[in-house]
Amino acid sequence: MQKKNVLTIVIVLALALTLSTAGTQPAQAATASQTSAGWLPFAGSVYDLQTNSTIHLNGLVHIVSHWEYVSDSEVQVSIDANLPAGSVTVTTDTGIPYSASGAGQSSISFLTDPLLPPNPVRLGMQSFVLTTVGSDRLLPPNPVLPPNPVLPPNPVRPFTFGMRFNLVFDAAGVLDFNASRVQVIALDIDGG
Repeated sequence: MQKKNVLTIVIVLALALTLSTAGTQPAQAATASQTSAGWLPFAGSVYDLQTNSTIHLNGLVHIVSHWEYVSDSEVQVSIDANLPAGSVTVTTDTGIPYSASGAGQSSISFLTDPLLPPNPVRLGMQSFVLTTVGSDRLLPPNPVLPPNPVLPPNPVRPFTFGMRFNLVFDAAGVLDFNASRVQVIALDIDGG
């Protein structure tokens, strides 16, 4: 009788163990990488010492982000930003026409908890250029010029401005374009 009870208990335990593990799967590692692409709006101003102009910028910058887990606890985020001249409106207080364009890349690595990514991820880029548009320079398509345009002295060297990206990602590394922000930042004109 005791043999029968022991055998029944062993069969019941084996069956319970088999049923309890039937629906389980091994733990999945975090997604190895995630790429997001889209447009972010921005607005801001910089000052051009050469022409004594305050330059107001307003437009869209194209962002491609690449979120990659390099280990269980480390993430690397790379950002490519492209600012086509056609996606920027540039106005000044002096009427001097400008064109803004450029591209930049930046990258950051950080330790992270997969459930709580650092938000926002802050990156800065300094590869955007402002150039004056005058009689010896090409005008952009359909330029808006004042009736008597004020042209800067020739030559006026182009200078760079920066953008600061405050990017918000979800736990899987997808960029949230609605929550992310871009700021125009002035750089040292003499260093431009």
